[in-house]
Amino acid sequence: MTSRAIGVTVAGLLVLATAAKSVAGRPAALFVAIDLGSLGGNFSEASAVNTKGLVVGRSGIAGDAAAYHAFSWSQARGMTDLGTLGGGSQSWATAVTDDGAVAGYSYLPGGVVYHAFVWTRANGAVDLGTLGGFGSSPVAMNAKGAVAGYSYLADNQTCHAFLWTDRHGMIDLGTLGGRFSQAYAMNDDGVVVGASTVAPDDMSHAFMWTRETGMVDLGTLGGYASWAHAVSDDRVVVGSSQTLTGENHAFSWSRRSGMTDMGTAGLDSWAEKINASHEAIGQGYTPAGTRHGVAWTRKSGPIDLGTLGGDSSYASAVSDRGMVVGGSWTRGNATWRAFAWLASSGMMALEAPGGGSSQATAINGNLIVGYSCGADNSMCHAALWRPSSR
Repeated sequence: MTSRAIGVTVAGLLVLATAAKSVAGRPAALFVAIDLGSLGGNFSEASAVNTKGLVVGRSGIAGDAAAYHAFSWSQARGMTDLGTLGGGSQSWATAVTDDGAVAGYSYLPGGVVYHAFVWTRANGAVDLGTLGGFGSSPVAMNAKGAVAGYSYLADNQTCHAFLWTDRHGMIDLGTLGGRFSQAYAMNDDGVVVGASTVAPDDMSHAFMWTRETGMVDLGTLGGYASWAHAVSDDRVVVGSSQTLTGENHAFSWSRRSGMTDMGTAGLDSWAEKINASHEAIGQGYTPAGTRHGVAWTRKSGPIDLGTLGGDSSYASAVSDRGMVVGGSWTRGNATWRAFAWLASSGMMALEAPGGGSSQATAINGNLIVGYSCGADNSMCHAALWRPSSR
């Protein structure tokens, strides 16, 4: 796709207006990209954004090339260091609610033990603790501030999925009879999905956990293993499963239909995110063996998102309006570039403020976040892409 980029410095922020020209009948799109800067180090990257434009992620800090701290960024305040749990050198913010609560993890002093935390403006970073072992990490935070993740047990060798709420603290979600479980996602009702080993062979099966039922085995598509990666608010689950023939296929699961094979756009496929309309996105391998982002809808089945001209692409997230974001190689595999994709217009490049490689990691409404690097890729900064007012 050809495009025209105009860079302007406004209040210390590099603003890039990107006008994507119509190609093959696709309509023009206009985005503004904002370089969010850093906390003094030479890199930063954004993990999530709420509907109000509050961005969270991690950033290098001045004076320590190996250290990074969780940050929040807003148009009014710029980038704010959220600190660590007691002076450790590394922390990372991974999720944010519309109320401004932030989930993440932080190493404790010594740089070996890490714990999940929730940060609020009123209380700062609150350590969520563990299930008895040395480490815990969040994977999801819902609109009510509940956090799902995994934690080591007292033996420091076994991990279980957990659910944390301000009222009940950290709850061990158990397993499907095996030794391990891992949460991957949670909806706003506190329904958690993931994968757990089953006895006696410790193969992984997709699970859904609710307070009413506990952990429920979602089965497989005939093979030995499956993994649940996302769940909608009405409890439709997507993930991937081995089939009888040994392939990995994306699946959807509902109480009415059970586990359904969503098919592939080539060879193996796996679904990783789902929106309110049950549109799912993930990855798949083409017959040529290259990885492409894939989208699934009820009407269309699997759709190969293609690339920006190179060999491969990766789909990171999908909005409730069906916009998919991620990254792709450009022609000749010259540069990895962030993209936005719509069924009506296909894949469109999001220009990088620094002129180098870029990646979109999350989307909320029409706000996209990720990172963008300089022309030599030696310095990468968190980036926010938003619709232009023009």
